[in-house]
Amino acid sequence: MIRSRYKKFIAGFTTTLVLFFTLYTFARAQDLSKVVQKDNLHPKLQSSLAKLANEYKQGVSAAQVFAKSRQINMDAQEKITVYLISEPGVSIDEAALRALGVEIIKRADNVAKVKTPVNMLESIADTIDGISFIKRPVKLMKSAVQSEGVNLTGAAAFHAAGYTGTDVNIAVIDLGFQFLSSAISDGELPGNVVLVDCTGVSCVEVADFPSDTDPHGTGVAEIVFDMAPDAQIYLIKITDTLDLWRAKDYAINNRIDIINHSLIVANTNFYDGQCFHLYPVCTVNDAYSNGILWVNAAGNEAHRHYEATFTDSDSNGWHNVSGTDETIQITAQPGQVIKLYLTWDAWGTTGSTDQDYDLYLYDSSSNEVDSSLARGIQEPSEEIVYTVPNSVPVNSTYFILIKKFSASSNHQLELYSELQSLTPSVTSSSLLSPADAANALAVGAIDYLNWTTGPTESYSSQGPTNDGRTKPDISGPDFVSNYVYGLFPGTSASSPHVSGAAALLLSKSPSFSVSQLWNALTSSAIDMGSSGKDNLYGYGRLNLDLSPGSGGGGISTGGGGGGGGGSGCFIATAAFGSPMEPHVQILREFRDRFLLNNTVGKIFLSLYKTHSPPVADVIARHSTIKTIVRISLLPVVGISWVVLELGPVPVFLFILFVCLGLIRYKKWIISNRAEVIRKGFKEPRVQGFE
Repeated sequence: MIRSRYKKFIAGFTTTLVLFFTLYTFARAQDLSKVVQKDNLHPKLQSSLAKLANEYKQGVSAAQVFAKSRQINMDAQEKITVYLISEPGVSIDEAALRALGVEIIKRADNVAKVKTPVNMLESIADTIDGISFIKRPVKLMKSAVQSEGVNLTGAAAFHAAGYTGTDVNIAVIDLGFQFLSSAISDGELPGNVVLVDCTGVSCVEVADFPSDTDPHGTGVAEIVFDMAPDAQIYLIKITDTLDLWRAKDYAINNRIDIINHSLIVANTNFYDGQCFHLYPVCTVNDAYSNGILWVNAAGNEAHRHYEATFTDSDSNGWHNVSGTDETIQITAQPGQVIKLYLTWDAWGTTGSTDQDYDLYLYDSSSNEVDSSLARGIQEPSEEIVYTVPNSVPVNSTYFILIKKFSASSNHQLELYSELQSLTPSVTSSSLLSPADAANALAVGAIDYLNWTTGPTESYSSQGPTNDGRTKPDISGPDFVSNYVYGLFPGTSASSPHVSGAAALLLSKSPSFSVSQLWNALTSSAIDMGSSGKDNLYGYGRLNLDLSPGSGGGGISTGGGGGGGGGSGCFIATAAFGSPMEPHVQILREFRDRFLLNNTVGKIFLSLYKTHSPPVADVIARHSTIKTIVRISLLPVVGISWVVLELGPVPVFLFILFVCLGLIRYKKWIISNRAEVIRKGFKEPRVQGFE
């Protein structure tokens, strides 16, 4: 009877725990206090800038606190950097700007990057003729030992044949190059790299980037060097889209052949390849027209993207995400930054509209913590940058809501989260700019251990673009060994493999035009997924082939369907028979969310990737072993699924509770042995219980 009661208690407790977390989250999602705050925002100012101007009126301290929480850099002179967007064909009065204390940093066409006193924002918008609107500079995002890709892609064969990138110029345009000096001294980068800083008034060649704290560009450049060791590498530092435009000009003037851009950007068009305000699509198109091959990471946003046509079934103004649910959820940690980007299909031909939607962020206690409420004729975009307080619990839930403020029809919505996954998310059409540009060779990611079989990385952004074009264009390996990162995941790592491969092709065939170079890369790719180009792999995985008679000037014309074998597969893939099998997908998602983000997890993955392939080969060849391993992995898959659903803390507490209960039960059995035998219980045979 005691055993029966204990089993019932455990079952009841488990059911209660699961229901609690499920229903609690659901209740929070359905019961938000969606009271719209009355806004008093300037129609020519981006929402966050208008709020900052209002905060400044309350005092400098209030403005400083707000600016810090929104990642707006306000200096000691109470100045911030902004973009001034002018009306087409209209010149801004620079003398009038200077009279208001504005410092003009750089300008191109109808975009000026300036440094302005916060208290002058509204005056600039009201008094300077020709200004369409004022916004924060459009920042670019990272798409987050010799690379294994050298052998996987066929680059090693090119090296052996003497094609190593000689006389080819490659530019790596990135946000930072931390650890550059040590990478050079340790032989991970050549000593003749050219360093270019485009973050100031103009692009200037420099001796070092001494203050860099971001190693992303160094990690990317290392892969380019591994692939094309004799190419001349230019490392160009930028911070925003206007810097990127100037970097492109530098590349044109200095006869750069290939640009690697492992960065992406949100809210500069409707992800349909259109060009506005010298944003990155414009930059890519100009580079291509000047004979430069632009290779761009597709992005890692497959789980950070949501799209739908605005739907309001109950006519309350709020978008229905699913049924009557009006919320999209994210999970954030104390101190993390939440960055959200919303746009809709109202860009037209000018990039401005009066069709207006608003973006809101609520915490788990139903409090509105931030919103973006642009007014007037502006770009169809809203942006939230919110720093999570350090006082909130770990794995706090936040809710995103979209409201139609003033629109004549229901528009297609596109929402991206830069750092946190969205629930629900939409994996298709998850490419950002400039990967959506027709002239950008967009690169998806395949884990190098799954190189011959796939699938693509679960986070790798997918097509099509919003104007219906198939993207990405090709796939490269990621999760490769890297001096800076140890293991380098993401399309940021895949893109430089393709850039380096392009340099090898160009060193073999120096007369190639940019279109011939593009075609040589895509025609030699090994088709994977659906037959022909598709929205997961593009034309397939990167492949360089020196075999006689192959197309593209000695380049293989590709071939068949993904290759095979268990070599290089995960143990789970070998056991369950397919990398697309649901159990394997759960383990991969667990890896991406919980092992890639800490040192211990990375060490484990490094060891696992080193020693698992031969084990996987044995498993794949023996059906009996495969069955045993599959059964053995089921508890691991089950625990991983629960952790993905509930988070690690409640699962740990539940397991701890069960273990303590079993220990107490064992002690009771031992201390009441005679009573147990008298009542007919069997002797425990394994660790004190059956």
